[in-house]
Amino acid sequence: MITLNVQVGRNLCFVWIFICFGSFILFRNRTNLPEEQTVSDRPSQQPISTESLILKTPYQTLSSIPLQWKPGESPRTTIAESSVPGFTLFHNLYVFNHTFYVVTSTPELVPSSGRIISNGIDSWNKRNGKLPTEKDLAIISPEEADDIFGRSANTLGGVSFLQTDGPELLHHSRWYNFFVEIFALWQWRCYTSPDFDEFLGGQTRELPTRYIFPRVTQAQWKDGRGMNTWIMEAILGPVAIRFQDDWNIRMKQGDVLMLEHAAIGDLTAKRRDLEDALYRKPGFPFPLRIRTGWWESIRDRVLSHTPRSPLMVPSNDQDNGYTVTYISRQSTGRRLRQRDHSRLVDALRSLCDVHGYHLQVLNTDKMTLVEQIMAISRTTVLISVHGNDLAGQLWVRPTQRSTIIEIFSPGGFIYDYEYCSRALGHKYYGIWMDRFFTTSDLPPVSIPNGFHSHDIPVNAETITSIIYHRLSM
Repeated sequence: MITLNVQVGRNLCFVWIFICFGSFILFRNRTNLPEEQTVSDRPSQQPISTESLILKTPYQTLSSIPLQWKPGESPRTTIAESSVPGFTLFHNLYVFNHTFYVVTSTPELVPSSGRIISNGIDSWNKRNGKLPTEKDLAIISPEEADDIFGRSANTLGGVSFLQTDGPELLHHSRWYNFFVEIFALWQWRCYTSPDFDEFLGGQTRELPTRYIFPRVTQAQWKDGRGMNTWIMEAILGPVAIRFQDDWNIRMKQGDVLMLEHAAIGDLTAKRRDLEDALYRKPGFPFPLRIRTGWWESIRDRVLSHTPRSPLMVPSNDQDNGYTVTYISRQSTGRRLRQRDHSRLVDALRSLCDVHGYHLQVLNTDKMTLVEQIMAISRTTVLISVHGNDLAGQLWVRPTQRSTIIEIFSPGGFIYDYEYCSRALGHKYYGIWMDRFFTTSDLPPVSIPNGFHSHDIPVNAETITSIIYHRLSM
């Protein structure tokens, strides 16, 4: 009995040690930086295709080519079955007198018009008030096409991207709204999806020959810094972007246009089906499969458009060390408390000096667009207060260590740049003073009083600890 009690005592002792050790590990992981998640632990967006994207230069002829047909033999419109609300791919989409026409003998196979397009009328958050009519999108038979079009049309070859929202959704001083949210994270990610490979003839994607904004003027679309214009011209060329004024002139000519390949994007149609706050949540699936490297070709195309100097060549993590970039917002409305900004800069300099990292402290208000893009493109860790500068993560090459650190006024959070980080493959950290959160434990969306404060607090050591953790893996 004594021997048994001793043995039991020993067992209880081991159990007690195990419990204490486990509690220590749990406490350490809650108070210090978490271990890196495995791929299976990370919130999944959608099954990913590993087939590489092949980018094809755009169709070169911008002018239209006359087309005629015999009675009842107008080219039929076909629609990709994988099209989703707010992004629809067409072959042979007609346009006449501001109305888009789908010519088909099987109208029952055409998605409802509200999933394709809106009427473009400003009515913020009143999605049902933007439902399209037959003036916006009409579905007609080949015989009706003969009567309306007169058995002829002018063909616009190549791929035409159209964004059919009105100025309410496209007029904003932040280039995030159009280029990041609409073009990059929505239209281009959809267009490159392998779900459209069959409709588009494989994994090759032709760059758009033209980008048409039929319901906004250039002045309404252009952001304050001119980023939209410069970047889209870098991708497509300067003559490929058309706005409401150009479109109206073309429509007044009375021409029937047939767009050989067309992609209609409409943010209202997308939001009618799915709330923004819902589709951005971690773990909520993207409506299409995502192709590996879906953004790589656009990023490389933009970077190749910039003149390079020896100081601007993007670095590689393995060859040239790591680059930490802090974008200061001290000259803007939403910014850090001045002493915390100074302490952060000092702490970053100390960290980088000790470990041999490269440090960039940028004020983008004093930089050209090219300087901004090239400086950010050589970044491993990007840090800034919540704001438009964090959209520069588009130019950061995703690696095992690429990291975005977004500083908020304590208690505040919105998905914009976390969602962008997740889509691009960067590790994300949100900061509240001396606390942090990642994609696996995001707080609820909140814009409290002080969200746009010019006195946001931050603990420098919290940020430097994250950086060292990420770059010493």
